[in-house]
Amino acid sequence: MVCENCHKENRSIAKFCKWCGQPLAAQDMLDKLVGLDEVKRQLKTIVDTYTYLRSRKDIANVRISVNAVIIGETGTGKTALAEILRDYFYKHKIIEKPKLTMVDAVDYQRFVDKWDDNIKKAKNGILFFDNVQKLLPDKYSNQVNPLDKLFVEMDKWEDNPIVIISGLTKGLEDFLESNPAVTNRFKYTFRLPTPGYQELTDICKLNLQTKYGVTKFSPEADSQLARFFKYQVKTKDDTFGNGHLATKTAEDIFTHFISRGVDASQVEKDDITGYVPEERSVDDILKDLDHFIGMDEVKSAVREMAYSVQNSIRRAERGLGEQEKMAMHIILTGNPGTGKTTIARKLGEILASVGYLDSGHVVEVDRAKMVSPYQGETPKVVDRLCDKAMGGILFVDEAYTLAPLSAAGDRDNQGAQALEKLMKRMEDDRGKFVVIAAGYRTEMENLFRINPGFRSRFNYFLDIKDYSPEQLYDIMQVFAKEKKYLFSPEAEQLTRKMITEMYNSRDKDFANGRTMRSLFDQICKRQAQRLQGESISQMTNEELMTIVPADVPYEAPQSVDVSDCLAKLDGLVGLTAVKKEVSNLASYLNLQIKRGETNTFQGKHYVFTGNPGTGKTTVARIMADIFKTLGIVARGQLVEADRSKLVAGYSGQTAIKTNQLVDQAMGGVLFIDEAYTLKSNDGDTFGSEAIDTLLKRLEDDRGKFVCIVAGYTDQMHDFIDSNPGLKSRFTQTIHFDDYTPDELTEIFLHLADDKNFVVDEETRGAIHRQFEQLYLRRDKNFGNAREARRIFDEAVERQSQRLVKLMNDPGFQEKDMFSLTKDDLPMAQNEAARPLDEVLNELDEFVGMRTVKNSIRRLAVQSMFMKQRAAMGAGKVQQMAMNFILTGNPGTGKTSIARKMGEVLQAMDILPTSRVLETSRATLVGKYMGETPKIVNSMCDKAMGGILFIDEAYTLSDGGDQYGKEAIDTLMKRMEDDRGKFVVIAAGYKDKMEEFLLMNPGLASRFTHKLHIDDYNEDELLAIFKTMAQKEQYTLSPTAEFKALDTIYKMMMTKDESWGNAREMRNLLDATIQKLSIRVSQMPPDQVTKETYQIILPEDI
Repeated sequence: MVCENCHKENRSIAKFCKWCGQPLAAQDMLDKLVGLDEVKRQLKTIVDTYTYLRSRKDIANVRISVNAVIIGETGTGKTALAEILRDYFYKHKIIEKPKLTMVDAVDYQRFVDKWDDNIKKAKNGILFFDNVQKLLPDKYSNQVNPLDKLFVEMDKWEDNPIVIISGLTKGLEDFLESNPAVTNRFKYTFRLPTPGYQELTDICKLNLQTKYGVTKFSPEADSQLARFFKYQVKTKDDTFGNGHLATKTAEDIFTHFISRGVDASQVEKDDITGYVPEERSVDDILKDLDHFIGMDEVKSAVREMAYSVQNSIRRAERGLGEQEKMAMHIILTGNPGTGKTTIARKLGEILASVGYLDSGHVVEVDRAKMVSPYQGETPKVVDRLCDKAMGGILFVDEAYTLAPLSAAGDRDNQGAQALEKLMKRMEDDRGKFVVIAAGYRTEMENLFRINPGFRSRFNYFLDIKDYSPEQLYDIMQVFAKEKKYLFSPEAEQLTRKMITEMYNSRDKDFANGRTMRSLFDQICKRQAQRLQGESISQMTNEELMTIVPADVPYEAPQSVDVSDCLAKLDGLVGLTAVKKEVSNLASYLNLQIKRGETNTFQGKHYVFTGNPGTGKTTVARIMADIFKTLGIVARGQLVEADRSKLVAGYSGQTAIKTNQLVDQAMGGVLFIDEAYTLKSNDGDTFGSEAIDTLLKRLEDDRGKFVCIVAGYTDQMHDFIDSNPGLKSRFTQTIHFDDYTPDELTEIFLHLADDKNFVVDEETRGAIHRQFEQLYLRRDKNFGNAREARRIFDEAVERQSQRLVKLMNDPGFQEKDMFSLTKDDLPMAQNEAARPLDEVLNELDEFVGMRTVKNSIRRLAVQSMFMKQRAAMGAGKVQQMAMNFILTGNPGTGKTSIARKMGEVLQAMDILPTSRVLETSRATLVGKYMGETPKIVNSMCDKAMGGILFIDEAYTLSDGGDQYGKEAIDTLMKRMEDDRGKFVVIAAGYKDKMEEFLLMNPGLASRFTHKLHIDDYNEDELLAIFKTMAQKEQYTLSPTAEFKALDTIYKMMMTKDESWGNAREMRNLLDATIQKLSIRVSQMPPDQVTKETYQIILPEDI
């Protein structure tokens, strides 16, 4: 043991110094450091190192650096630590003199002015610079650092004197982190934590003992002092003095202690004069919850939590179970004004009462207080907030705003840093503080989806429901009672009615208790205005206190004139179903109002079906405005979405995007176009997640917004049927029919009128005929109003091209620029059709098929007649719907005639294309039940505007085949639904096809024409044989031609049911060419010429 008087060593058990005779101090001077176990450990390491160096003679004079940095908040003991370092280092001969040269920031310049003298005086001791954060330049400043001189000169001193710099965390720590060259000059860093109530109690007692010699406390005073500091910590702010408060409190206690006279022997409860709240048990605190309105589930959970923690602590005190404090962090969800902050404060009080938290104070923060705009600063900000919350609760309001992904799906680096640092502190400081993360329930769930690790840090999840209308009125009564107001029975009834309506139309921003306070303030103002014109001096107190119905700012729903709503649809062509729905809604709501029903609309969602361009989106926009007029929605905005706006590319984000869109649509309309794409297939988990999220919000926010889903008719029906939840929520379907030719013409004329164009009667007729043609040929991709706009735009463009050539004409007039003629109308957007005569001439070149050719020519004549009749205005444009049964034996040319039919029907203007899609049973029938209709529908879609050719169609009905029956049923439906939009040619043997048509009564009626190709006769087969040979550049000699005819005649005499007609000619030609090749190969080479390879002789047949 080293004597503090003469600094010479003595035995560890010595009572007095053998050198100077003074008593040796029994107390280790490090005991003056309350808490600070890590600091004590570091100091003992320094002393052990020097003791070891002195024990080695070879290195006894070596000095190691002990320059240090002390970082801590105000009152954490930085200066006291410097004084202890002086004594401790002197005691252990690390410094030669017990000298501490203290330089505060305000005196630094005076110290620098006499630098050499001051440094010389500080030699062999400690040079201590305090509050150095005041000397540091701003982080982003270019100012010269006043401490640079110190840092440069230190390198020359060989650690004599020892330099210690001290300052506040904010400022000094940031500086050292960004200046590693400075940090490297200081070997030790002592970080002094903010003391809790127990440390402050110990500091106060230590001051009483060392300064005033007061060592005894009565048990009551002991408890009172601890509760005093607990309350001080709980209510502290940024000016809290920490250790300074403990020192001042010790002084106050001593003053009161000595005022009791010489008989005072111990500190009594009355000597502690500061405010100390009455001590309350956990049961007393929990009783406060009974006064809270509503929150039954939360109250029960809080009680369970309190008793669970209390039991855990008691078990730990008895050595039962885990000795370490269990971590406790809480998620608190609810809408604004539901009392989340109140519950957080009460939890702090409860957890302090059971001994889990030192003080239970609540540090309230949000994103703005946790996130710094400067890179790298956010983790430090969060650290300081966590330090501030030690022993209490860190209440993070709107915690979801720290999500690592923003609402737009972009990465939020600052939020991510705050969240990561908070999670680390929650883990590192388990049991030292409690985090309560609060926010809207949906947004908090979104946060957990993005960061599951954050959710795992919490072990309690409390959800505070919105107050019911009854509870909201009770809250109103609390405000009224505080201000001494009374509600008359009539005013109470009206207020309850108003609150119920506010409750039913609330959105997620509904502020519950705060809304009631705002409403109560409005009521008080209206009462004041009402009383202003009366003589208040003559009124009784009761009259001044009473709220009457006139004071309640309630506006009753007003009946709506349906014509006002329908007027919004003026200018839109058609839409009979939409106008009927608006009329029905207005009638229903007006009747509800007359009945006195306050909740007039309980949520109705719509399915809009129809082809593109039928006005679904336009009507949705107008309906949003109409819904607002009717009072169905509050704001009337339309939020448009499709799959891309609802579905994200990775798990968890889809629900977030969907919820955000629903939030935007609150008080308005959410319009989801092509909604069926959300269910693209059974394995589409992202689409299913969007649907499930949407269904939940439709239920949770019933009546707060309207959802409209739109798309093609069949796909939308399949979509709604795919999920029972969709069917039960989307109860109203409005179908948008394709615009008729009359309506399309009207749309065209509206567009022309808007641009001041004039359209004469002749041009109107031409426009109408063009739309009739388009309408008759339309498919599911028909553009409706978009087609009208396209034709109008092209007509204007063609008019411009026409007028450019005429503008320099003397007879050109200004009105001509606004006149559209039939010559300006664009041609139909078909494939370039060949002239009908040209195609029919090619048909005539086919061998045989006389009956088929005659039938086709009769069709051509009929088609031309109908076309000319419409052009003359003698009738409407009619689509000649036709489907063909084509029969004949093998090789009669059924496939060839079907291909030519495509060109014929296009040239006749019956089909827009000459496309022929060739199919058979193999390409139409699926492998399992239910697959075939999809395949057939797909084939029909591909054949639109052309021909669907089904070879050997009778195989679809062989033997009662269920798969084939599915194909036939689907085909019949499409032939009816898309009548005139494509042509079906079913081909096969005559008898088999007749049986095929008899299998289904409706099938024969779908086919308007039957064409039969007879077997070829001998002359026709010879012609086919010669044509095939000519195509391959072979020529028959006259005798060979006679031989071929004879051969064909003999073949015909022996033909059976497998006779292949033209195919037999192909086989005959192949055999002939083979014999020709053998004959030529046997000829002398000098006799072989080009003609030899081309001429077929009789012996080759």
